[in-house]
Amino acid sequence: MENKEKTPVYKRVLAWIGIIVLVGMYVVLLFEALTGSPDTYNVFITCVAATIAVPIVLWLLIWSIGALTGRHTVASLDPLTSNKKHDKYGNVVPEGEIDTVVFDIGNVLVDFSWEQFLLDKGYDPKMVERMSKATVFSKDWVEIDRGIISHEELLERFVANDPEIGDEIKKSFADVEGIVTKRDHAIPWIKALKAAGYQVLYLSNFSDKALNGNLEAMSFLKETDGGILSYKDHVVKPGKEIYKLLEERFNLTPEKTVFIDDTPVNIEAAIALGWKGIVYKDYDQVIRDLHDLGVRY
Repeated sequence: MENKEKTPVYKRVLAWIGIIVLVGMYVVLLFEALTGSPDTYNVFITCVAATIAVPIVLWLLIWSIGALTGRHTVASLDPLTSNKKHDKYGNVVPEGEIDTVVFDIGNVLVDFSWEQFLLDKGYDPKMVERMSKATVFSKDWVEIDRGIISHEELLERFVANDPEIGDEIKKSFADVEGIVTKRDHAIPWIKALKAAGYQVLYLSNFSDKALNGNLEAMSFLKETDGGILSYKDHVVKPGKEIYKLLEERFNLTPEKTVFIDDTPVNIEAAIALGWKGIVYKDYDQVIRDLHDLGVRY
């Protein structure tokens, strides 16, 4: 649809003033040059400053305003947004009905590499399988994500699940650095969605220990518009409380929100609340599914 909104009057007035001033200065320069005035050089320098220096200063000023306010301006146009629709403030308007994309974290924006984490500690595949049953696959794992027990208490529960390998469990999980590894596409993906005008949030069952032990892999968090890590609010997926909390905190419209998670039951919970949902299998598949929902970026 053609955008028939007129440029605001004050902008047109400022544009005309700028044109008149520039034209006037060059008329003066022409007159000075024709009459052989000694001031010709000074007038020429003034014209150059007005034509080149002043616009640069204005451009930097507009860019600074945009950076401070978060609004899209002519000075912040780039290849990702220059061909997009913008609202009256210059912010990119998303295409389609979706306006918010919510990401799970583990195995979506990062790899939850628990198996490699244990293999790297020197355990054989059989021991890794046994340790995983007592730890990451136990019902206790979600409790640390809920943020209601300490890491020390969690280790004791793991040990109680398989006392014979208690020492190995304590040694292996005392430090969880490396259990989360980065995916190179995470930050470019988030930036592309935001450049297209989408609000980008995260919603994840995640522990304090895993976050602070893997800060580099989690660096994408600062690129998002915010979200919920379960340990901070003591609620976990697929409980509806965590979804409702995200809705309230970020003023989400359920039918305009799409959630991406690698666990089907978490997607089912979101759909039950009116959200759109995509079960993550691989990056390319999610791109296609987003496209089918009208998410363009």
